[in-house]
Amino acid sequence: NVWRNFFSDKTYLNSFEWLAINGSLLFMLFCIIGVSLYLKHKGKRPKEGKTITVTSYTNMSQNGVEQVLSSVIPWLTVFADNLDFKILFFSIVLQGCLIAITSYNNSNYNIICSILGYRYYEVHTKENTYILLSKKCIRNRKEIKSYTDITDYMGLIIKDKE
Repeated sequence: NVWRNFFSDKTYLNSFEWLAINGSLLFMLFCIIGVSLYLKHKGKRPKEGKTITVTSYTNMSQNGVEQVLSSVIPWLTVFADNLDFKILFFSIVLQGCLIAITSYNNSNYNIICSILGYRYYEVHTKENTYILLSKKCIRNRKEIKSYTDITDYMGLIIKDKE
């Protein structure tokens, strides 16, 4: 009903809530663009890459849909102005439980990287265990040959130039 009035009456909403929502969505868009450009820049610099000999790996991106869903659900309470407090409180507690359940055993998750299509892999070598990102779906451990550091705890798998 709010959107129908907005478009039919040519009314401009100028409340603080709408400014906060649009500001946070704009900030999220800038974050997505920034992370995307940074990862593309790091992936195109193979000279910085470190070689790696993988003994085994596991895919850590199996519950990405639940993570995205649990991150979007709190935005639904923005439109709950006319709800009873008990219903609103129950829905917020339910959202918190959903976020806790879907976040269990997934400590290295970044929603922006998942939106951009990156997958998380826990890569084991003889010396260490690494958390690596890749847009490519890794099906064989021999596909992981080199990576570059993104942060102190995470790397990006560099594709071979074929």
